[in-house]
Amino acid sequence: MIGAEPVIKKHRWLSPVWLLPCIALLLAVGFLYQQYQSTGQLVRINFEQGNGILPGKTQLRYQGVAIGVVQELALAEDGRKITVLAKIDSRARELMRKGTGFWLVSPKASLTEISGLDTLVSGNYINVMPGKESNPPDDEFDALDGPPPGYQAQGRTLHLSADSLGSVGIGAKLYFRGLEVGSVINTRLDEGDKQVVLDVVIEQRFEHLIKADTRFWNISGIKGNFSLAGVSVETGSLSSILSGGIAFDSPPDSPQAERGQTFSLYKGLAEAARGERISLKVGDLPVKEGMPILYEGIEIGRVDPIRLTDHGREVSALISPEQAFRITQPSRLIWESVNLSLTGLEHGDRLLAGPAIRLDYVPGVRAKTLLLSAEKAATGQALTLNTEDLSGLSEGAPVWYKGLTVGSIRTLSLDASGNAQIKLTIEDQYKGLLNRARFYRAAPLQIQADLSGIKVETSPAASWLAGGIKLVQARQGPRIDLLYPDEQLALLGSPKAKPKTWWLTASQADGISLGTPVLYLGLQAGKVSQLRVGQGEVRIGLEIDAIYAPLIGNQTQFWKKAAIDTHIGLDGVRIKAGNLATLLRGGIEFANSPTSHGNGKLFEDREQAQALVRPLALIADRNPGLGAGSVIRYRGVNIGKIASVKLDPALGKVIFQAQLEAQYAERFLQSGASFTLVQAKLGFGGVANLDTLVKGSFIEAAPGQGASKHSFPLSESQQSGLMLTLKSPALNGLAVGSPLLFRKMVVGSVSQVALAPDGGEVRVKVQVEQEYAYLVRENSRFWNVSGVKADIGLTGGTIQVETLQSLVAGGIAFTTPEQNVGARVRSGQSFPLYEKADEEWLGWSPRLVP
Repeated sequence: MIGAEPVIKKHRWLSPVWLLPCIALLLAVGFLYQQYQSTGQLVRINFEQGNGILPGKTQLRYQGVAIGVVQELALAEDGRKITVLAKIDSRARELMRKGTGFWLVSPKASLTEISGLDTLVSGNYINVMPGKESNPPDDEFDALDGPPPGYQAQGRTLHLSADSLGSVGIGAKLYFRGLEVGSVINTRLDEGDKQVVLDVVIEQRFEHLIKADTRFWNISGIKGNFSLAGVSVETGSLSSILSGGIAFDSPPDSPQAERGQTFSLYKGLAEAARGERISLKVGDLPVKEGMPILYEGIEIGRVDPIRLTDHGREVSALISPEQAFRITQPSRLIWESVNLSLTGLEHGDRLLAGPAIRLDYVPGVRAKTLLLSAEKAATGQALTLNTEDLSGLSEGAPVWYKGLTVGSIRTLSLDASGNAQIKLTIEDQYKGLLNRARFYRAAPLQIQADLSGIKVETSPAASWLAGGIKLVQARQGPRIDLLYPDEQLALLGSPKAKPKTWWLTASQADGISLGTPVLYLGLQAGKVSQLRVGQGEVRIGLEIDAIYAPLIGNQTQFWKKAAIDTHIGLDGVRIKAGNLATLLRGGIEFANSPTSHGNGKLFEDREQAQALVRPLALIADRNPGLGAGSVIRYRGVNIGKIASVKLDPALGKVIFQAQLEAQYAERFLQSGASFTLVQAKLGFGGVANLDTLVKGSFIEAAPGQGASKHSFPLSESQQSGLMLTLKSPALNGLAVGSPLLFRKMVVGSVSQVALAPDGGEVRVKVQVEQEYAYLVRENSRFWNVSGVKADIGLTGGTIQVETLQSLVAGGIAFTTPEQNVGARVRSGQSFPLYEKADEEWLGWSPRLVP
C-alpha cells in the first residue's frame, strides 16, 4: 500500500434533508398570501348622514355585483359627518383609488322618474364608481349626494348656456318634435359665474339631429300671454309642465355640430326665431302680435310684431322651417274666431285662446306673401233646388250625406214668379254623388212607428236650429233638383210625377168636407176633392199632389186626424192638438206599412189603422197592481199591453185581457211561453227594477215553442234556473227573498212560502240561479240559517251567525257530500229543510264540475 495515491471525494454542499424546511417555508408564505387576499380591505367613507345604512347588511356594489359590506358606523372626527367603515372584497382592491365615488342608493319617486325600486326588496346599498386607473390607491373617501353627472349615460354630451335656469333642472327631458331624445344630467355655473350651463345627453340613435345651426328653447311649464289679441297658452308635455323640458330643431341644410360645441338655450320658440318669414295681407282684420298660425290644429307659426309705415300696417309671420313648404300660392289663410249663430258655437276653443289663423294648404309654387281672408272661399259644384217652402232653412246650413258634410246652402231666394229656390254648393270631392242625387229636409228628430217596427232618425245638432238638407242617392233615375219633405218621398220621386186621385170608403164622414187637407208627416200632401154617398157608406175622393203621389199604393193607410187627441192611462197623459186648418176643417193623415190591412178604408184614428193585435189572457190569484195600459215587454221592447182587468165568474181568479202586436204574437202564443210581473224590489237582498216606481210595473214575456195557446198564468217572480221545494215543520224566520247560500255565497233565493194543503208542514220554494244549478245533487242537505243560533251552557257557549243578510232577512244553506254526491236534480224536486246542520255536513268540501 506504500506509494498508493489517495482518493479524494467531494461532498454535496446541501443535503436533501434541507428540502423539507424549504417546502414548509413556501407553504407558509402561500398561506399568508391567501389569507391576505381573502382578508379584504377596510375603507372609510364619510357621509352627511347615516340614514338607511345598516352595519352587516348594507352592501357596496359595483355594476350590480356586491364587492363589500358595511362593518360599522361612527361619528367622524370633526363631528359633522358619519364615518362608514366598510370591508371591501380583496378582488375589488383595485377599485379603491383616489377619486372613487360612493353614494347611497335608496327608493326615490318624483314627477319625472322612479328609481331604486330594487332596494324595496334587497334594501339600500352603496354604489361605487371607480376613479381613474392612473390614480393612486386610497382608503378614505367622501360620499357623494347622488350619482355623478353623466353616470351610465350613453350618448352624446352637449352643453347649453342660458341667463337663468328657470324651471329646468336635472332630469328634465329633451324633445325633438315631441319625441323624447335625451335629458339634462347636470347644471352648473360657467367659469365666470355669469351664465348657467346645462350638461345634456342625447341618445346615440338621435345624435345625427344635432346640427351646427340647431337651436334649443325652453318648453317648461305653462306659458301664457294675456292681451287684447286674446289669451295665448303654450304648453309642452305633462312631464315638461311638471319638471321642465327643452325642445330643439334640426335644420336639414346645416352641417353636423362639432364635439363639445356649446349652444344657447332660448326662453321659447319665439325668442329662438327659428323659421321662415312671410308677409301677410290682412286688410281690416284685427291681427295682433303673437297670434298663432294653425295647420290641422297644430301651430306652425306666429305673427311677428306689427310695424306701422306710411302705407299702413306691415304684418309678417314666422313659419316653422319644417312646415315652410306649405306656404304656396294656392294656399289660403283663414281668420278663425268665435262665431255664435243659429247653427251653434263655432270655434269655441277660441274663447280662451283668442282668434287664430288657419292655413288651408294646397300644393303648388312656394310663395312669400299670402292673403288673410275672413271666410273660406266657396268652391265646388253649384246647383239650384226648387221647393214649396223655405221655412226652417238658413244660409250657411250644411248639406249632409251619410252624416258627413258634403256641401252647404249658399243663398235662399224667390224668383220673379214667387217660386222658392235654394242655391247649394257641393264640394268638388263629392261631385260624383250628384248623378242620382235626391234632396230632402234634415228634420231634427223623425220617428216612424208602425207594425214593421220603430224607426228613429236624427240629424246633427246643427240642423235643430238652422235647418239643413240631406242628400241621398236613388238606385236608378236621374238627379231631381227638388227639396222633398223626407227620405221616402225623395227616393220615390220622379221628374215625371203627376197628381193622383185615390178613393176611400168610410161608414160616415164626420169632420170631413170638401177641401179637408190630406197630411203626410204634418205636411199637406193633397185635399178631399169629392164626396159621394153609396150603399151604407161614404166614398171620399182624394187629390194627391204630384210630389206625394208615388207614396200612395196598396200598403197606404188613411185615418182621421182629430182636432185634439187626448190619451190618459198608466203610461201617462198625452194631449196633442192639430193646426188651425184641422181645427176648422178636420184632416186625414196617411202612412205606409208593410203589414197594412183594410186598404181603401178610412179609419177613425191612427191606432185603429195600424193596430193588428192578437188576444191573450193572463190569469193570477190577485191583481199585483196592473191596470189597463200596463205594457208587456220582451227584452225592453213593448210587444203588447193590458186591455182590461176583471174577475172570473167564480171570483176565484183575476183575468187580465191583453193584446199582443201581431208581428210578435206568434212566438208568444205557444206552449212554453211565460209571462212574469216585474216590479220594484227593495230589501236586504238588493235593489232591483227601481224604474218601475216611475214608469209603473210591467210584464216581461218569454217566447215559447209548442202548440198554440192563448191563456197563461201570470207569475210574480222570474221562474228561471232550478226550482226546488223544501219542506219544514215551521217557517223559522224565512220569507220571500231570503238568500240561498252555498259556502256563504248567494246562489239563489226563496221565491214562495206556503202551507201544505193539509196544514201539516211549510213548503218553501227556492230558485237556484242557472249557473249554480249543478251544485244541487240528490244527496244534498238543506238547513235553516236564519237569525242567531246560540248554544250556551255551564261550561261556556257559542253564538253562530251565517251572514249579516241571513241575520236580518233569514236564509237557507246547503251543501253536497264529497262522496256519493248523487245525480243532478231537475226543477220540481223536493228536499227536507233541517232546522240546523249536522257537524258532519259542515266538514263536507265537494268539488263539483258543471
